[in-house]
Amino acid sequence: MIEVKTEVYINKIIEDTGLTRKEIQNLVGDKKNELKGLISDEGALFIIAKELGVDIKSENKELLKDIEISITDITQNMKNLTLFGRIKEIYNTNNFKKNDGTNGFVGSFLLQDSTGDARIVLWDDQVKIFNEPNFENNELVKIINGNAKKGRYGDIEIHVGRYGKVILSPDDVDYKKYPKISFKSININDINLNLKSISLEGKIIQISPITEFIKKDGGSGRVKSLTLLDSTGSIRITFWNEDTKKLKTLEVNDVISITNLNPRLSTLDNRTIDLTANKNTIMTKKKIELDIKGEFIKDIKSLQKNKGVVSFEGIITSVDNLKTISLKSGEDVSLLGLIVSDDTDGIRITLWRDNAEEYSKLLNAGHGLSLKNVLVKYSNFSNRNEISLIKESILELKDLEIKNLKSINFTKQENVASFSGNYIKIEKIKTSGPIEIKGFIAKDLNNITIYEACNNCYKKVENCTCGKGDNTEFRMILNLIIDDGTGTIRTTFIGNQAEKLIGIETAKVVQLKETPEFEKFLEKKSSEFLGKDIVIKGRAKFSDFSEQFEISVYDFKDININDELERVMNKIEI
Repeated sequence: MIEVKTEVYINKIIEDTGLTRKEIQNLVGDKKNELKGLISDEGALFIIAKELGVDIKSENKELLKDIEISITDITQNMKNLTLFGRIKEIYNTNNFKKNDGTNGFVGSFLLQDSTGDARIVLWDDQVKIFNEPNFENNELVKIINGNAKKGRYGDIEIHVGRYGKVILSPDDVDYKKYPKISFKSININDINLNLKSISLEGKIIQISPITEFIKKDGGSGRVKSLTLLDSTGSIRITFWNEDTKKLKTLEVNDVISITNLNPRLSTLDNRTIDLTANKNTIMTKKKIELDIKGEFIKDIKSLQKNKGVVSFEGIITSVDNLKTISLKSGEDVSLLGLIVSDDTDGIRITLWRDNAEEYSKLLNAGHGLSLKNVLVKYSNFSNRNEISLIKESILELKDLEIKNLKSINFTKQENVASFSGNYIKIEKIKTSGPIEIKGFIAKDLNNITIYEACNNCYKKVENCTCGKGDNTEFRMILNLIIDDGTGTIRTTFIGNQAEKLIGIETAKVVQLKETPEFEKFLEKKSSEFLGKDIVIKGRAKFSDFSEQFEISVYDFKDININDELERVMNKIEI
Protein backbone atom coordinates (compact mmCIF):
# COMPACT_ATOMS: atom_id res chain seq x y z
CA MET A 1 0.00 0.00 0.00
CA ILE A 2 1.38 3.39 -0.98
CA GLU A 3 2.40 5.60 1.97
CA VAL A 4 0.69 8.98 2.27
CA LYS A 5 3.96 10.91 2.04
CA THR A 6 5.00 9.00 -1.09
CA GLU A 7 1.67 9.91 -2.73
CA VAL A 8 2.18 13.55 -1.78
CA TYR A 9 5.59 13.57 -3.44
CA ILE A 10 4.27 11.95 -6.63
CA ASN A 11 1.40 14.44 -6.90
CA LYS A 12 3.76 17.37 -6.32
CA ILE A 13 6.15 16.17 -9.06
CA ILE A 14 3.23 15.64 -11.49
CA GLU A 15 1.95 19.12 -10.73
CA ASP A 16 5.29 20.89 -11.21
CA THR A 17 6.75 18.90 -14.11
CA GLY A 18 3.86 17.39 -16.07
CA LEU A 19 5.41 13.92 -15.86
CA THR A 20 2.99 10.98 -15.78
CA ARG A 21 2.72 8.66 -12.79
CA LYS A 22 4.26 5.86 -14.90
CA GLU A 23 7.25 8.03 -15.81
CA ILE A 24 7.80 8.93 -12.14
CA GLN A 25 7.59 5.28 -11.10
CA ASN A 26 10.22 4.44 -13.74
CA LEU A 27 12.46 7.19 -12.33
CA VAL A 28 12.00 5.74 -8.84
CA GLY A 29 13.01 2.29 -10.09
CA ASP A 30 16.10 3.71 -11.86
CA LYS A 31 17.14 5.68 -8.77
CA LYS A 32 16.82 2.67 -6.48
CA ASN A 33 18.90 0.60 -8.91
CA GLU A 34 21.49 3.37 -9.07
CA LEU A 35 21.75 3.39 -5.28
CA LYS A 36 21.81 -0.41 -5.15
CA GLY A 37 18.55 -0.70 -3.22
CA LEU A 38 19.86 1.28 -0.26
CA ILE A 39 16.92 3.73 -0.18
CA SER A 40 13.15 3.48 0.08
CA ASP A 41 10.58 4.75 -2.44
CA GLU A 42 10.26 7.87 -0.27
CA GLY A 43 14.01 8.43 -0.40
CA ALA A 44 14.11 7.96 -4.16
CA LEU A 45 11.22 10.41 -4.66
CA PHE A 46 12.89 12.90 -2.34
CA ILE A 47 16.07 12.85 -4.48
CA ILE A 48 14.17 12.92 -7.80
CA ALA A 49 12.17 15.94 -6.64
CA LYS A 50 15.35 17.84 -5.77
CA GLU A 51 16.98 16.90 -9.11
CA LEU A 52 13.89 18.13 -11.00
CA GLY A 53 13.79 21.39 -9.02
CA VAL A 54 10.53 20.51 -7.30
CA ASP A 55 10.17 22.28 -3.94
CA ILE A 56 8.96 19.79 -1.33
CA LYS A 57 8.05 21.80 1.75
CA SER A 58 7.90 18.81 4.04
CA GLU A 59 11.50 17.67 3.49
CA ASN A 60 12.23 14.94 5.96
CA LYS A 61 15.79 14.94 7.30
CA GLU A 62 15.42 11.28 8.22
CA LEU A 63 15.44 10.46 4.51
CA LEU A 64 19.08 11.46 4.30
CA LYS A 65 19.94 8.55 6.59
CA ASP A 66 18.55 6.18 3.98
CA ILE A 67 21.40 7.18 1.66
CA GLU A 68 24.31 6.52 4.02
CA ILE A 69 26.52 4.03 2.17
CA SER A 70 30.06 2.66 2.17
CA ILE A 71 32.74 4.07 -0.10
CA THR A 72 33.04 0.92 -2.23
CA ASP A 73 29.28 1.07 -2.99
CA ILE A 74 29.52 4.49 -4.61
CA THR A 75 29.13 4.78 -8.36
CA GLN A 76 29.34 7.75 -10.69
CA ASN A 77 26.50 10.32 -10.59
CA MET A 78 25.10 9.26 -7.21
CA LYS A 79 23.69 12.30 -5.41
CA ASN A 80 22.76 13.38 -1.88
CA LEU A 81 25.21 10.95 -0.30
CA THR A 82 25.92 10.72 3.42
CA LEU A 83 29.33 9.27 4.34
CA PHE A 84 31.30 8.68 7.51
CA GLY A 85 35.04 8.09 7.68
CA ARG A 86 38.42 9.31 8.89
CA ILE A 87 40.67 11.85 7.20
CA LYS A 88 43.56 9.91 5.68
CA GLU A 89 45.33 12.63 3.73
CA ILE A 90 44.91 16.40 3.28
CA TYR A 91 45.69 18.06 -0.06
CA ASN A 92 46.23 21.66 -1.13
CA THR A 93 43.54 24.34 -1.42
CA ASN A 94 43.56 26.59 -4.48
CA ASN A 95 41.77 29.68 -5.69
CA PHE A 96 40.60 30.40 -9.24
CA LYS A 97 38.56 32.90 -11.26
CA LYS A 98 34.98 31.93 -12.01
CA ASN A 99 33.22 32.78 -15.28
CA ASP A 100 31.50 35.72 -13.59
CA GLY A 101 34.87 37.15 -12.50
CA THR A 102 34.52 36.30 -8.80
CA ASN A 103 37.03 34.23 -6.86
CA GLY A 104 36.38 30.54 -6.35
CA PHE A 105 38.09 28.11 -4.00
CA VAL A 106 38.64 24.36 -4.12
CA GLY A 107 40.33 21.93 -1.75
CA SER A 108 40.29 18.20 -1.14
CA PHE A 109 41.14 15.45 1.30
CA LEU A 110 41.13 11.66 1.33
CA LEU A 111 38.40 9.92 3.34
CA GLN A 112 38.71 6.31 4.50
CA ASP A 113 36.09 3.94 5.88
CA SER A 114 36.31 0.19 6.47
CA THR A 115 35.80 -0.53 2.75
CA GLY A 116 38.14 1.90 0.99
CA ASP A 117 39.22 5.45 0.21
CA ALA A 118 37.52 8.34 -1.61
CA ARG A 119 38.72 11.82 -2.52
CA ILE A 120 36.41 14.50 -1.07
CA VAL A 121 36.38 17.77 -3.05
CA LEU A 122 35.16 20.95 -1.31
CA TRP A 123 34.13 24.15 -3.07
CA ASP A 124 34.07 27.84 -2.09
CA ASP A 125 32.91 28.43 1.52
CA GLN A 126 33.29 24.74 2.32
CA VAL A 127 37.10 25.03 2.20
CA LYS A 128 37.03 27.15 5.39
CA ILE A 129 36.98 23.88 7.31
CA PHE A 130 40.65 23.38 6.35
CA ASN A 131 41.45 26.12 8.90
CA GLU A 132 39.72 24.34 11.78
CA PRO A 133 42.25 23.23 14.45
CA ASN A 134 40.95 19.66 14.53
CA PHE A 135 40.84 19.26 10.73
CA GLU A 136 43.75 16.81 10.65
CA ASN A 137 44.67 13.27 9.74
CA ASN A 138 42.66 10.57 11.54
CA GLU A 139 39.83 12.94 12.53
CA LEU A 140 36.36 11.40 12.07
CA VAL A 141 34.06 13.35 9.73
CA LYS A 142 30.56 13.16 8.33
CA ILE A 143 29.80 14.18 4.74
CA ILE A 144 26.23 15.33 4.03
CA ASN A 145 24.76 15.81 0.54
CA GLY A 146 27.82 14.70 -1.41
CA ASN A 147 27.67 14.05 -5.17
CA ALA A 148 29.75 11.37 -6.89
CA LYS A 149 31.60 12.48 -10.04
CA LYS A 150 34.31 11.08 -12.28
CA GLY A 151 37.73 12.50 -11.37
CA ARG A 152 40.54 13.56 -13.70
CA TYR A 153 42.24 10.16 -13.35
CA GLY A 154 39.04 8.17 -13.99
CA ASP A 155 38.29 7.38 -10.35
CA ILE A 156 35.22 8.48 -8.36
CA GLU A 157 35.32 11.69 -6.32
CA ILE A 158 32.74 13.03 -3.86
CA HIS A 159 32.02 16.73 -4.40
CA VAL A 160 30.54 18.86 -1.61
CA GLY A 161 29.03 22.13 -2.81
CA ARG A 162 27.02 24.95 -1.23
CA TYR A 163 24.15 22.65 -0.24
CA GLY A 164 26.44 20.05 1.32
CA LYS A 165 28.24 19.95 4.62
CA VAL A 166 31.30 18.47 6.32
CA ILE A 167 30.93 17.87 10.07
CA LEU A 168 34.01 17.26 12.22
CA SER A 169 33.70 14.83 15.15
CA PRO A 170 29.98 14.06 14.53
CA ASP A 171 27.79 12.97 17.44
CA ASP A 172 25.54 10.54 15.53
CA VAL A 173 28.09 7.81 14.82
CA ASP A 174 29.54 4.74 16.50
CA TYR A 175 33.27 5.54 16.70
CA LYS A 176 34.12 1.84 17.14
CA LYS A 177 33.07 1.27 13.51
CA TYR A 178 35.80 3.66 12.36
CA PRO A 179 39.11 2.77 14.07
CA LYS A 180 42.04 5.11 13.63
CA ILE A 181 44.06 4.64 10.46
CA SER A 182 47.34 2.78 10.74
CA PHE A 183 49.73 3.78 7.96
CA LYS A 184 51.23 0.36 7.28
CA SER A 185 53.70 -0.26 4.47
CA ILE A 186 52.65 -2.54 1.65
CA ASN A 187 54.68 -4.52 -0.87
CA ILE A 188 55.43 -2.82 -4.18
CA ASN A 189 53.85 -5.79 -5.94
CA ASP A 190 50.53 -5.03 -4.17
CA ILE A 191 50.23 -1.43 -5.42
CA ASN A 192 47.09 -0.76 -7.47
CA LEU A 193 45.05 2.24 -8.58
CA ASN A 194 42.29 1.53 -6.03
CA LEU A 195 44.69 2.47 -3.23
CA LYS A 196 44.55 6.26 -3.06
CA SER A 197 47.32 6.72 -0.47
CA ILE A 198 50.27 4.35 -0.21
CA SER A 199 53.08 3.76 2.30
CA LEU A 200 56.21 1.80 1.40
CA GLU A 201 59.51 0.63 2.81
CA GLY A 202 62.40 -0.15 0.52
CA LYS A 203 65.90 0.54 -0.75
CA ILE A 204 66.71 3.39 -3.13
CA ILE A 205 68.39 1.99 -6.25
CA GLN A 206 68.33 5.13 -8.40
CA ILE A 207 67.94 8.90 -7.97
CA SER A 208 67.46 10.96 -11.12
CA PRO A 209 68.96 14.44 -11.52
CA ILE A 210 66.58 17.35 -11.00
CA THR A 211 64.89 18.70 -14.14
CA GLU A 212 63.67 22.28 -14.45
CA PHE A 213 60.84 23.25 -16.80
CA ILE A 214 58.52 26.12 -17.68
CA LYS A 215 54.91 25.77 -16.51
CA LYS A 216 51.92 26.76 -18.63
CA ASP A 217 51.52 29.93 -16.56
CA GLY A 218 55.11 30.94 -17.37
CA GLY A 219 56.50 30.06 -13.96
CA SER A 220 59.37 27.67 -13.40
CA GLY A 221 58.93 24.13 -12.11
CA ARG A 222 61.17 21.31 -10.91
CA VAL A 223 60.84 17.53 -10.98
CA LYS A 224 63.02 14.78 -9.52
CA SER A 225 62.44 11.07 -8.98
CA LEU A 226 63.81 8.02 -7.23
CA THR A 227 63.37 4.30 -7.81
CA LEU A 228 62.53 2.20 -4.75
CA LEU A 229 63.08 -1.54 -4.48
CA ASP A 230 61.75 -4.26 -2.21
CA SER A 231 61.69 -8.03 -2.67
CA THR A 232 58.52 -7.87 -4.74
CA GLY A 233 59.50 -5.23 -7.30
CA SER A 234 60.66 -1.71 -8.02
CA ILE A 235 58.73 1.51 -8.65
CA ARG A 236 59.42 5.13 -9.61
CA ILE A 237 58.36 7.89 -7.18
CA THR A 238 58.16 11.44 -8.57
CA PHE A 239 58.57 14.65 -6.56
CA TRP A 240 57.43 18.01 -7.93
CA ASN A 241 58.53 21.59 -7.20
CA GLU A 242 59.01 22.24 -3.44
CA ASP A 243 58.71 18.54 -2.68
CA THR A 244 62.00 17.89 -4.54
CA LYS A 245 63.79 19.30 -1.47
CA LYS A 246 62.78 16.16 0.43
CA LEU A 247 65.39 14.22 -1.58
CA LYS A 248 68.37 16.38 -0.60
CA THR A 249 69.74 14.09 2.11
CA LEU A 250 69.00 10.79 0.36
CA GLU A 251 71.52 8.58 -1.46
CA VAL A 252 71.42 5.40 -3.50
CA ASN A 253 71.29 2.30 -1.22
CA ASP A 254 69.55 4.21 1.60
CA VAL A 255 66.67 2.25 3.16
CA ILE A 256 63.64 4.47 3.74
CA SER A 257 60.02 4.35 4.82
CA ILE A 258 57.78 6.72 2.89
CA THR A 259 54.10 7.57 3.45
CA ASN A 260 51.26 9.35 1.64
CA LEU A 261 52.07 8.52 -1.98
CA ASN A 262 49.46 8.72 -4.73
CA PRO A 263 49.34 6.11 -7.53
CA ARG A 264 48.85 7.15 -11.15
CA LEU A 265 48.84 5.16 -14.37
CA SER A 266 52.07 6.08 -16.14
CA THR A 267 51.64 8.47 -19.08
CA LEU A 268 54.54 6.68 -20.75
CA ASP A 269 53.43 3.05 -20.42
CA ASN A 270 49.89 1.82 -19.73
CA ARG A 271 51.31 -1.33 -18.09
CA THR A 272 53.01 0.68 -15.36
CA ILE A 273 51.87 2.46 -12.20
CA ASP A 274 53.99 5.38 -10.95
CA LEU A 275 53.77 7.06 -7.56
CA THR A 276 53.65 10.81 -6.88
CA ALA A 277 54.69 12.49 -3.65
CA ASN A 278 52.78 15.44 -2.15
CA LYS A 279 53.16 17.93 0.70
CA ASN A 280 52.06 15.28 3.22
CA THR A 281 54.63 12.74 2.05
CA ILE A 282 57.02 11.88 4.87
CA MET A 283 60.31 10.02 4.35
CA THR A 284 62.35 8.50 7.14
CA LYS A 285 65.80 6.92 6.79
CA LYS A 286 65.95 3.48 8.39
CA LYS A 287 69.14 2.34 10.12
CA ILE A 288 68.58 -1.23 9.04
CA GLU A 289 69.73 -3.57 6.31
CA LEU A 290 66.72 -4.44 4.21
CA ASP A 291 66.63 -8.18 3.63
CA ILE A 292 65.94 -8.45 -0.10
CA LYS A 293 65.67 -12.09 -1.09
CA GLY A 294 64.16 -13.51 -4.22
CA GLU A 295 61.80 -16.46 -4.34
CA PHE A 296 63.37 -19.39 -6.18
CA ILE A 297 61.64 -19.92 -9.52
CA LYS A 298 61.90 -23.51 -10.73
CA ASP A 299 61.56 -22.91 -14.47
CA ILE A 300 62.58 -19.98 -16.66
CA LYS A 301 59.27 -19.87 -18.52
CA SER A 302 57.58 -18.84 -15.26
CA LEU A 303 59.79 -15.73 -15.10
CA GLN A 304 57.61 -14.16 -17.78
CA LYS A 305 54.77 -14.16 -15.22
CA ASN A 306 56.86 -12.87 -12.31
CA LYS A 307 58.16 -9.48 -11.26
CA GLY A 308 60.38 -8.22 -8.51
CA VAL A 309 63.40 -9.99 -7.05
CA VAL A 310 63.81 -13.69 -7.88
CA SER A 311 66.37 -16.49 -7.90
CA PHE A 312 66.71 -19.15 -10.60
CA GLU A 313 69.26 -21.21 -12.50
CA GLY A 314 69.94 -22.38 -16.04
CA ILE A 315 72.59 -22.86 -18.68
CA ILE A 316 74.17 -20.01 -20.63
CA THR A 317 73.23 -20.43 -24.29
CA SER A 318 74.84 -17.25 -25.62
CA VAL A 319 77.11 -14.43 -24.44
CA ASP A 320 77.49 -11.15 -26.31
CA ASN A 321 80.81 -9.45 -26.78
CA LEU A 322 81.54 -6.83 -24.13
CA LYS A 323 80.09 -3.53 -25.36
CA THR A 324 80.81 0.10 -24.56
CA ILE A 325 77.85 2.48 -24.65
CA SER A 326 77.62 6.24 -24.19
CA LEU A 327 75.21 7.76 -21.69
CA LYS A 328 73.63 11.20 -21.97
CA SER A 329 75.97 12.39 -19.22
CA GLY A 330 78.91 11.70 -21.52
CA GLU A 331 80.03 8.70 -19.47
CA ASP A 332 81.10 5.58 -21.39
CA VAL A 333 80.12 2.39 -19.56
CA SER A 334 80.52 -1.32 -20.19
CA LEU A 335 77.56 -3.59 -20.93
CA LEU A 336 77.32 -7.36 -21.28
CA GLY A 337 74.28 -9.32 -22.42
CA LEU A 338 73.71 -13.06 -22.17
CA ILE A 339 70.92 -15.61 -22.52
CA VAL A 340 70.27 -18.23 -19.84
CA SER A 341 68.00 -21.14 -20.74
CA ASP A 342 66.47 -24.33 -19.41
CA ASP A 343 64.10 -26.82 -21.02
CA THR A 344 61.13 -24.41 -20.79
CA ASP A 345 62.42 -21.04 -22.12
CA GLY A 346 65.29 -18.58 -22.12
CA ILE A 347 65.69 -15.10 -20.67
CA ARG A 348 68.06 -12.21 -21.33
CA ILE A 349 70.34 -10.93 -18.57
CA THR A 350 72.01 -7.49 -18.76
CA LEU A 351 75.12 -6.60 -16.74
CA TRP A 352 76.50 -3.07 -16.43
CA ARG A 353 79.83 -1.39 -15.60
CA ASP A 354 82.14 -3.43 -13.28
CA ASN A 355 79.80 -6.43 -13.35
CA ALA A 356 79.92 -6.46 -17.14
CA GLU A 357 83.73 -6.33 -17.22
CA GLU A 358 84.17 -8.93 -14.47
CA TYR A 359 81.73 -11.51 -15.79
CA SER A 360 82.79 -11.10 -19.45
CA LYS A 361 85.99 -12.91 -18.40
CA LEU A 362 84.19 -15.69 -16.51
CA LEU A 363 81.05 -16.61 -18.44
CA ASN A 364 80.87 -18.73 -21.57
CA ALA A 365 78.12 -20.53 -23.45
CA GLY A 366 77.51 -23.98 -21.93
CA HIS A 367 78.25 -22.93 -18.34
CA GLY A 368 75.62 -23.63 -15.70
CA LEU A 369 74.69 -20.50 -13.79
CA SER A 370 72.88 -19.84 -10.49
CA LEU A 371 71.36 -16.35 -10.25
CA LYS A 372 70.28 -15.21 -6.79
CA ASN A 373 68.34 -12.05 -5.91
CA VAL A 374 68.15 -10.61 -9.43
CA LEU A 375 65.49 -8.16 -10.62
CA VAL A 376 62.82 -9.04 -13.19
CA LYS A 377 61.83 -6.05 -15.35
CA TYR A 378 59.63 -5.75 -18.42
CA SER A 379 61.23 -4.43 -21.62
CA ASN A 380 59.03 -2.71 -24.18
CA PHE A 381 61.80 -3.19 -26.73
CA SER A 382 61.63 -7.00 -26.65
CA ASN A 383 58.07 -7.24 -25.26
CA ARG A 384 59.41 -9.65 -22.65
CA ASN A 385 60.63 -9.73 -19.07
CA GLU A 386 64.41 -9.45 -18.74
CA ILE A 387 66.88 -9.70 -15.84
CA SER A 388 69.14 -7.04 -14.34
CA LEU A 389 71.40 -7.11 -11.28
CA ILE A 390 71.06 -5.21 -8.01
CA LYS A 391 73.51 -4.84 -5.13
CA GLU A 392 72.20 -8.04 -3.47
CA SER A 393 72.54 -10.13 -6.65
CA ILE A 394 74.88 -13.14 -6.66
CA LEU A 395 75.96 -15.01 -9.79
CA GLU A 396 77.68 -18.37 -9.34
CA LEU A 397 78.89 -20.95 -11.85
CA LYS A 398 77.25 -24.30 -11.19
CA ASP A 399 77.42 -27.80 -12.66
CA LEU A 400 74.07 -28.34 -14.34
CA GLU A 401 72.82 -30.84 -16.86
CA ILE A 402 69.67 -29.82 -18.72
CA LYS A 403 68.55 -31.52 -21.91
CA ASN A 404 66.57 -29.92 -24.72
CA LEU A 405 67.58 -26.34 -23.93
CA LYS A 406 65.15 -23.74 -25.23
CA SER A 407 66.18 -20.42 -26.70
CA ILE A 408 64.04 -17.34 -26.23
CA ASN A 409 60.54 -17.84 -27.59
CA PHE A 410 59.66 -14.46 -29.08
CA THR A 411 55.92 -13.83 -29.09
CA LYS A 412 56.37 -11.03 -31.60
CA GLN A 413 56.58 -12.42 -35.13
CA GLU A 414 59.00 -10.56 -37.36
CA ASN A 415 58.68 -10.31 -41.11
CA VAL A 416 61.93 -12.16 -41.72
CA ALA A 417 61.23 -12.46 -45.44
CA SER A 418 61.92 -8.73 -45.89
CA PHE A 419 65.50 -9.11 -44.59
CA SER A 420 68.17 -10.83 -46.67
CA GLY A 421 70.57 -11.55 -43.83
CA ASN A 422 73.47 -10.27 -45.93
CA TYR A 423 74.88 -7.83 -43.41
CA ILE A 424 77.71 -5.47 -44.25
CA LYS A 425 80.31 -4.39 -41.70
CA ILE A 426 80.03 -0.72 -40.81
CA GLU A 427 83.74 -0.10 -41.52
CA LYS A 428 83.20 -1.30 -45.09
CA ILE A 429 80.37 1.12 -45.95
CA LYS A 430 81.96 3.25 -48.67
CA THR A 431 79.13 3.85 -51.16
CA SER A 432 75.50 4.96 -51.15
CA GLY A 433 72.68 2.46 -51.70
CA PRO A 434 70.50 -0.22 -50.05
CA ILE A 435 72.12 -1.85 -47.06
CA GLU A 436 71.58 -4.17 -44.08
CA ILE A 437 73.62 -4.04 -40.87
CA LYS A 438 73.53 -5.89 -37.57
CA GLY A 439 74.77 -4.26 -34.38
CA PHE A 440 73.81 -2.87 -31.00
CA ILE A 441 72.45 0.49 -29.85
CA ALA A 442 75.50 2.24 -28.41
CA LYS A 443 74.35 5.69 -27.29
CA ASP A 444 71.58 7.28 -25.25
CA LEU A 445 68.53 8.68 -27.03
CA ASN A 446 69.18 12.42 -26.61
CA ASN A 447 66.16 13.92 -28.34
CA ILE A 448 63.19 13.36 -30.61
CA THR A 449 62.52 15.85 -33.38
CA ILE A 450 58.96 16.68 -34.45
CA TYR A 451 58.25 18.65 -37.61
CA GLU A 452 55.13 19.78 -39.46
CA ALA A 453 55.03 18.09 -42.84
CA CYS A 454 52.99 18.06 -46.03
CA ASN A 455 50.95 14.86 -45.84
CA ASN A 456 51.48 14.27 -49.55
CA CYS A 457 55.26 14.51 -50.01
CA TYR A 458 56.21 14.40 -46.28
CA LYS A 459 58.63 17.31 -46.65
CA LYS A 460 58.69 20.09 -44.10
CA VAL A 461 55.94 22.59 -44.83
CA GLU A 462 58.46 25.32 -45.65
CA ASN A 463 60.26 23.00 -48.11
CA CYS A 464 57.16 21.57 -49.83
CA THR A 465 57.13 21.98 -53.63
CA CYS A 466 54.40 19.49 -54.57
CA GLY A 467 51.66 22.08 -54.41
CA LYS A 468 49.48 19.84 -52.26
CA GLY A 469 50.65 21.02 -48.88
CA ASP A 470 47.36 22.47 -47.70
CA ASN A 471 46.91 19.52 -45.33
CA THR A 472 49.72 18.91 -42.87
CA GLU A 473 50.61 16.41 -40.17
CA PHE A 474 53.28 16.08 -37.50
CA ARG A 475 56.10 13.62 -38.23
CA MET A 476 58.74 12.27 -35.91
CA ILE A 477 62.49 11.84 -36.41
CA LEU A 478 64.90 10.11 -34.04
CA ASN A 479 68.49 8.97 -34.35
CA LEU A 480 70.36 5.97 -32.95
CA ILE A 481 74.07 5.22 -33.00
CA ILE A 482 74.69 1.59 -34.00
CA ASP A 483 77.95 -0.26 -33.25
CA ASP A 484 78.88 -3.60 -34.81
CA GLY A 485 82.39 -3.95 -33.42
CA THR A 486 84.06 -2.56 -36.54
CA GLY A 487 82.71 0.96 -36.22
CA THR A 488 79.68 3.09 -35.46
CA ILE A 489 77.08 4.73 -37.71
CA ARG A 490 74.24 7.20 -37.24
CA THR A 491 70.81 5.83 -38.24
CA THR A 492 67.68 7.91 -38.79
CA PHE A 493 64.14 6.66 -38.11
CA ILE A 494 61.34 8.76 -39.64
CA GLY A 495 57.54 8.61 -39.45
CA ASN A 496 56.14 5.10 -39.07
CA GLN A 497 59.55 3.58 -38.31
CA ALA A 498 60.11 6.07 -35.49
CA GLU A 499 56.67 5.28 -34.04
CA LYS A 500 57.34 1.54 -34.34
CA LEU A 501 60.68 1.90 -32.54
CA ILE A 502 59.46 3.82 -29.51
CA GLY A 503 55.98 2.27 -29.41
CA ILE A 504 54.02 5.53 -29.24
CA GLU A 505 52.19 7.69 -31.77
CA THR A 506 53.62 11.03 -32.89
CA ALA A 507 50.61 12.93 -31.54
CA LYS A 508 51.36 11.62 -28.06
CA VAL A 509 55.02 12.63 -28.34
CA VAL A 510 53.93 16.15 -29.38
CA GLN A 511 51.96 16.39 -26.13
CA LEU A 512 54.80 14.92 -24.05
CA LYS A 513 57.32 17.43 -25.41
CA GLU A 514 55.29 20.21 -23.78
CA THR A 515 55.60 18.64 -20.34
CA PRO A 516 58.40 17.76 -17.88
CA GLU A 517 57.43 14.13 -18.48
CA PHE A 518 59.41 14.25 -21.74
CA GLU A 519 62.81 13.93 -20.05
CA LYS A 520 61.53 10.95 -18.08
CA PHE A 521 60.26 9.46 -21.34
CA LEU A 522 63.70 9.80 -22.97
CA GLU A 523 65.34 8.21 -19.92
CA LYS A 524 62.94 5.28 -19.99
CA LYS A 525 63.38 4.64 -23.71
CA SER A 526 67.17 4.95 -23.44
CA SER A 527 67.25 2.36 -20.66
CA GLU A 528 65.24 0.01 -22.90
CA PHE A 529 67.37 0.62 -26.00
CA LEU A 530 70.97 0.74 -24.77
CA GLY A 531 72.95 -2.36 -25.65
CA LYS A 532 70.08 -4.01 -27.52
CA ASP A 533 70.98 -5.98 -30.65
CA ILE A 534 69.16 -4.84 -33.75
CA VAL A 535 69.05 -5.52 -37.50
CA ILE A 536 68.54 -2.47 -39.71
CA LYS A 537 67.60 -2.29 -43.37
CA GLY A 538 67.88 1.05 -45.08
CA ARG A 539 69.77 3.26 -47.48
CA ALA A 540 73.32 4.42 -46.84
CA LYS A 541 74.19 7.94 -47.89
CA PHE A 542 77.05 10.33 -47.30
CA SER A 543 76.30 13.32 -45.08
CA ASP A 544 78.05 16.56 -46.02
CA PHE A 545 77.29 17.84 -42.52
CA SER A 546 78.95 15.02 -40.53
CA GLU A 547 81.29 14.01 -43.40
CA GLN A 548 80.39 10.39 -42.71
CA PHE A 549 78.02 7.79 -44.09
CA GLU A 550 74.63 7.54 -42.36
CA ILE A 551 71.62 5.23 -42.82
CA SER A 552 68.02 6.20 -43.46
CA VAL A 553 66.02 3.31 -41.98
CA TYR A 554 63.39 1.48 -44.07
CA ASP A 555 62.77 -1.31 -41.55
CA PHE A 556 64.31 -2.94 -38.49
CA LYS A 557 63.84 -5.91 -36.19
CA ASP A 558 65.11 -7.35 -32.92
CA ILE A 559 67.65 -10.11 -33.39
CA ASN A 560 65.93 -13.48 -33.11
CA ILE A 561 68.45 -16.06 -31.92
CA ASN A 562 66.73 -18.93 -33.74
CA ASP A 563 66.78 -17.03 -37.04
CA GLU A 564 70.42 -16.06 -36.61
CA LEU A 565 71.50 -19.64 -35.81
CA GLU A 566 69.59 -20.90 -38.83
CA ARG A 567 71.22 -18.26 -41.05
CA VAL A 568 74.72 -19.16 -39.83
CA MET A 569 74.08 -22.90 -40.26
CA ASN A 570 72.84 -22.36 -43.81
CA LYS A 571 76.05 -20.48 -44.63
CA ILE A 572 78.14 -23.32 -43.17
CA GLU A 573 76.25 -25.93 -45.24
CA ILE A 574 76.76 -23.91 -48.39
